[in-house]
Amino acid sequence: MVGRVTWAGLLCLVGAAMPVAAQDAAWTLVAKGNLTTSSQIYDSPNSPDPFRRSAFLDVTDFFGYGVELKYQIPETHVAVGISLERVRARLERPLFESSGPYIPIEDGYTAVPIELTGYFIIPASGTTFGVFMGGGLGVYLGQRNYSWAGTPSELVDSKPGFGIHVLAGVSARFAGTFSLIGEMKFRDLQFQSTNRFSASTIDYQGTQVHLPTGSLDSNVHTDGITFQIGLAFSF
Repeated sequence: MVGRVTWAGLLCLVGAAMPVAAQDAAWTLVAKGNLTTSSQIYDSPNSPDPFRRSAFLDVTDFFGYGVELKYQIPETHVAVGISLERVRARLERPLFESSGPYIPIEDGYTAVPIELTGYFIIPASGTTFGVFMGGGLGVYLGQRNYSWAGTPSELVDSKPGFGIHVLAGVSARFAGTFSLIGEMKFRDLQFQSTNRFSASTIDYQGTQVHLPTGSLDSNVHTDGITFQIGLAFSF
């Protein structure tokens, strides 16, 4: 019987049975840096060929930064936060031309996640050290960054994606109203981007390079873990 009880249910029961510690401040402003372990760029999402449609470029270990504003509901273990981030992923993959030099190709994307998160602070947490978990919804804006030989493609259109996220983390107060926060987050970041090169050919080191033509559609997804560390100020 005990094995069927979820951890979330146990935590809620414990939280209901324990008194809520006095709060020093209801609002918290957090500046964060993060590392995401894995994402994919599907560069032919509208291809009639199912194998080409499912092909992707794997972009790993890229960084981002952001801010979050949290509000802890008085006399509860519940908080709500809204965050804004900027994430930049980059991948280099040179193309070899048999009659000329290597053509440097840079691929990747820039994403702006906007997320609303509900937090549950574990009741056993104290005023110095805390443990929390959370989850919520996000809207993800972004565009693909794609260039050949230093010539960038232009953004024609982009469509935001919507998804969910879950996280767990710890906080440690070290100086009055300041604390350090560490988090591990899983989220479904995704968006669509359409790019196009304004020219059909360019000259690179004396070699004429033919650029991809037409609309370049792409879908971006992340399936990795996002590790975050932040500095928080409570007021």
